[in-house]
Amino acid sequence: MKAKYPRLIPRRFGFQCEIGWIGILDAYFEVVDRELPEGSDYQLRQVKEKLGSLRIYDHGNATSASVPIREAHDLAEARSFYTCEYCGLPGRWSNRRGYLTTVCEDHAVRDGYRAEPCEDGDYVFREANGTWRRYDPEADTFVESVAPDWAR
Repeated sequence: MKAKYPRLIPRRFGFQCEIGWIGILDAYFEVVDRELPEGSDYQLRQVKEKLGSLRIYDHGNATSASVPIREAHDLAEARSFYTCEYCGLPGRWSNRRGYLTTVCEDHAVRDGYRAEPCEDGDYVFREANGTWRRYDPEADTFVESVAPDWAR
């Protein structure tokens, strides 16, 4: 991926996630590469797994101002919530002895412990304007939602 997006990903950059999310990251960087004007300031700071889903930390004036890049960023993080981080197949957000992870059935057991799917399995977040959105993995889009129980 570094060879495909050399202006976005530094040569010595280290991804802190498993290979199952490569397709998600490729789709994200494709949008950034297409939408980012030549010569724009862009810094990829960190890409990692956190609390069972993907986090992309990047910065640049053009990225925050670009609606397609912001939407691609939101989609990448939401898609990871439903994609096995080890193989890229459909997965479920799960808990393995306090460690949150998104895995398919084949990767649910690691080090002798099984990751059990979490009951609150929807990817829901609140926009800056207060609107709640839920990711619909079948439609691969966000839909408006009510605040989840944990936010009330």
